[in-house]
Parts: sequence; C-alpha cells; structure tokens
Amino acid sequence: MRAETENDRPPRATGPTVPKPVRVLAHLAAAWTVGSLILPAAGMVLMILLFAVNETAPLVAAALAVAAILGYLVFVIKATRDVSVLGTTLGGRLLWALLVLGLGTAGWLLGWRVTDIAGLGVSRDALLTFLLGGVPHALVAGVFVRGWRYRAVALGLILALLAAGVAVLRQDPPDDLETRLSAGNLSRKTAYVVAIPGYRPDGNGYGDGLGASGFMPADPASVPPDRHITIAAYDRLMVGEDRCGQPTALDAHLPVESCTAEPGGLVYRQGPVEHGYQVRVGRRYVAVVGSAAVDHALLRSAARTLRPATARELGDQEQTGDYYAAKIPGYTPQLTGIPPGLIYTPADHTGNGAQTVRITMYASYVDGDDVCFLAKECTTAGPGLTYVRKEDTHGYAMRRDTVTVQVLGGLRVDAKLLRQAALDARPATDDELLRTLPSPTPSPGLDRFRQWLRTL
Repeated sequence: MRAETENDRPPRATGPTVPKPVRVLAHLAAAWTVGSLILPAAGMVLMILLFAVNETAPLVAAALAVAAILGYLVFVIKATRDVSVLGTTLGGRLLWALLVLGLGTAGWLLGWRVTDIAGLGVSRDALLTFLLGGVPHALVAGVFVRGWRYRAVALGLILALLAAGVAVLRQDPPDDLETRLSAGNLSRKTAYVVAIPGYRPDGNGYGDGLGASGFMPADPASVPPDRHITIAAYDRLMVGEDRCGQPTALDAHLPVESCTAEPGGLVYRQGPVEHGYQVRVGRRYVAVVGSAAVDHALLRSAARTLRPATARELGDQEQTGDYYAAKIPGYTPQLTGIPPGLIYTPADHTGNGAQTVRITMYASYVDGDDVCFLAKECTTAGPGLTYVRKEDTHGYAMRRDTVTVQVLGGLRVDAKLLRQAALDARPATDDELLRTLPSPTPSPGLDRFRQWLRTL
C-alpha cells in the first residue's frame, strides 16, 4: 500500500481574510454619511413639504426618502461586500441595510436628545452636527465588519456611549426655567430686557412695557407709510379694456376702474394702494407706479422723463429693452427681478415705512464680536458704549462684561432714545422669563424612561 503524501490530502478550509483598513474605513465612512448628510437633508425637505397644499406630500416624500436611503445602503454593502460578514448574499445585504438604517437612526435620535439634556449644544453647532451625526450608523456597520478586533472596538464604543447616555438620563431634570430656556434655544446670559418710552414690544413682552427683541411705536399713527416708485415695461394687454384712450397692461398693478387722461397723452390711474402712469414706448407700455404716499406730481414728472436705463444704472445687467429709468429727485434706483425693472426708494433710506421707526435689541457673548462690521460710522460714545451707523439703521452697542447688547433702530428713530435704551437694558429676572417663555412640549415616553432609570 502506498503511503499518503502531502498532495493526496484535501486542501485546508480557509475563511474569508480580514479586509484591509482602507476598505474598512471607506465602508464605515459610507455608512457615516447617512446620519451626517442624508438624514439632515431629508429632514429639511420634509419640513418644507409640511407646508405643501397636498396633505399626502410629506408622507409620500418620507416613504421615498426611506426607500432611497435603503437603496443607497444596499449599493454600499454590495460595493464593499468583502468587508462585512453580511455582504455575501442578497438577503444579508438587505438585512445589513435595514439594521444600519433602523438601529443607526434610533441611536441618532437618542444621541441628539441626550446631548441636549446634557446641555452640550451639539445640535446647535453645524460642524459638530456634521461630524457626530453619522457616528451611530458607522458604529452599527462596524459591528458586522470582518475581523474580531473591528467588531470589539465598535461594540465597546456602543456600550460606552450607552453607559454615558444612561448616566445623563438618570440625572435629576433641570428646573423649569432651565427647561424652558433649553426648549426655546435661549441662553440665560443673553436674556436681556428693556422698556423704551413711546414704544411697545413685539408679542406679549415681559409686562410693564419690557421687551427682549423688537419694538414698534405705541401710536400706530406715528408709523410712516412706505414710499417707493417702480418702473417696469409690459407688452401684454387686457383684452377689451380700453379706458381713457389707452389699454391696460395685463401684469401692471395699476387699476382699471379709475383713470384720468392728462395733457401730453398721459393717463393717470389711482387705486387704494398704488397709483401712477402708463406710457406707451414703441410697442410696449411702461408703468410708473408709486405707493400711496408718493406725491402725484412726482410721478407725473417721472413719467415725462422716461428713457432707456443706462449701463451705469443697470450695473452688470444687460439692457434688453425691458429697463427704463426716469429723473426722480431724492430717489435712487435698484434693479428688480419679476417683472424686470427699476425700483426707486428715498436716497436717505427713510422710505421703508415701519422699518424706519422700528427698534431691535439683541445680546451676544461671542468672543471677538465686531459691532463695527459693515458699519458706515462707528465711534466710541462712552465707557463700553459704541455708536454704530449702518446703511439703514443706527444705534448703540453696550459692552457688559462678556455680553454685548446692541440697540439699533431705523434712521427716523432719535439717537438719544437708542442710547438710553442701550444703557437701560438689563438681564431678565427669573420671574420675567418664567412668565414669558412657553412651557416645553412634553415627552411622556422619555420622561417615564428617565424616571425608571432613576429607580435603578
């Protein structure tokens, strides 16, 4: 009998080799993008669709988003099938995609909730959201990577994060004020209030005339009207509408019912909100339309001085025959988009109506905050006090330790009033905050889970 040789022995069974670190890194990075990029983008789209007319649009979009993400994950596991223990069969790949999406998203949601409870502010930082958002999905994918070392690291990190999360959730809940501040995404350091004579705060305020952000004159009659003039050309006319010897442009804002023929072929039209002239230029009709507060004589003068806009007035925009300008003293033009044309506003920036008398206060404690950024004038007005004038606002910035309080108003607001408001601004009391901040939306499931954890 012949002795058995090495060649006669069956080959030894060998298992799959451990993937190279570069392949593992690419595999995990692809899973990481689900939480860092894809889910935030899908969430933004769904938020927009919530305002859609069709009530089923958000549901359809959510279903399509889930299907698209699963399709993406199946593609990832197919492209890197040698990395995962579930990548060899179609059923395994589908299972991997479901586990990464389901468990990863559960960890994603829990992670944001835990970091918010801990007061880490991760969800308010775009860079941290981008970097940490995909960690849960990458860790779930890491559990199924070939090679026990990779799996041990992934499981260890998951257990460590779960332990940290449990420790945070077991903590006693913050007091009601801290809960409300957190729910409103507000900081106690920047919760400042002020009362401004002759002004009322937007919303309910803090009582006794105190407000924390926007203020408008208490007397509505003191709010000036808007003043602007729009010049635009139209070539579509209303069929059968021929008043005062002139048809009406279809898209113009001038009324049809009221018109007056004036010398020189001008037709004046007046409505409840706007009034102006319509002038024929070649085959088109150019409308010179002003808000109700614009003087009639000024509009007539503008209509008589119509001409094609110059390159200087158009800037980078090409002259296509759609742009017409006029001589309007005290007004400066800007381009408009739809319809193409020019809009004239007072050169002294006092034509924006309510914005010219509105006052806004806000506080910040950002290191290196430059109150003079984009300012046309920025001068020291006292210890820690700076006067700031911008294009259409002016006011004062007051430095209080690490907090800067800015009180800015429209150009019609008296500078002395803004200065005194900046000096009077003070931190809101706890009672004032509790009276104003709404109660946070309850989370019964999470609250019960936290109570159960505290009993362990």
